[in-house]
Amino acid sequence: MRGLKRAIQGELYLLRKRPAVRWMHWGVFAVAFLFVAGSRLKLGLLAAAGQVQIGDGAWNFWPQFGAGTRAGLFLAEIGILLLLAGNLPREVRLGSARDPLSRGISRSACTLARCWVAFLLPLTLYACALLGAALSASWFFDAGDIMEGGELLLSIEGDQVAHHLFRSMLHGVFPMLALGMFSVWMATAFRTGVAAVGVGLGVMLAPSLLHDVLGARALWLFSDLLPGLGPDSFLQRTAAFAAGFSDAYSYEFDSVVQLGWYTPWPTFVLAAVAAILLFRKKAV
Repeated sequence: MRGLKRAIQGELYLLRKRPAVRWMHWGVFAVAFLFVAGSRLKLGLLAAAGQVQIGDGAWNFWPQFGAGTRAGLFLAEIGILLLLAGNLPREVRLGSARDPLSRGISRSACTLARCWVAFLLPLTLYACALLGAALSASWFFDAGDIMEGGELLLSIEGDQVAHHLFRSMLHGVFPMLALGMFSVWMATAFRTGVAAVGVGLGVMLAPSLLHDVLGARALWLFSDLLPGLGPDSFLQRTAAFAAGFSDAYSYEFDSVVQLGWYTPWPTFVLAAVAAILLFRKKAV
């Protein structure tokens, strides 16, 4: 495949240099950090008004870490779609997409380079969300057992609070990788960025809007399991469980979790293949 290495180097260079990509990373970090800081401010105001006791489960590092990470991932998921689905149609319109093709790089190599970015970008944005939430939660909250009214509500070790949180965070990586590849597919399928982003956003929101209609089939749509926007987000359940809501993560949800380890991968593979085939025929 002609020029694959050069195509990947070019895409990685653009990934580092584009201001929109850089600002998106800072934005995800800031949202995660400020969400936890805002939660601390709100709890402080309620405590000063006598409405929240110091021992409440919300004053713990673990639920705040989970909730802050999820807040950052809301922006990260939208950013993945905007950056990956919107850029290629704009480059085609401006004529810059012809530049690598004129330098002996094949269309398949160009698309595979974009797929490599679609694999990398969700991971870096996810890391920014984790870092922002972890720093803010460790600054403003303690990481001991979760107490309620002076009594032990949840034991970090005995109830495996940290284990479930970390497992749910890993669980959310795979739907985000599928989102990245799906966004590249949308970029090759439509002539305008507005159409690519619009259709992609519709697919992202479909499980939330049509969850009752889709039923168990919703799990096979990667966006149903997105850690930020997905209605069956494992991270949403474990963050609520860590806050003391013991019914947030029920045994019945285990079947959803088990399916979620592999249901995003068909979308990941099919989207990559579709993107390569469509770009081979796309007028640039």
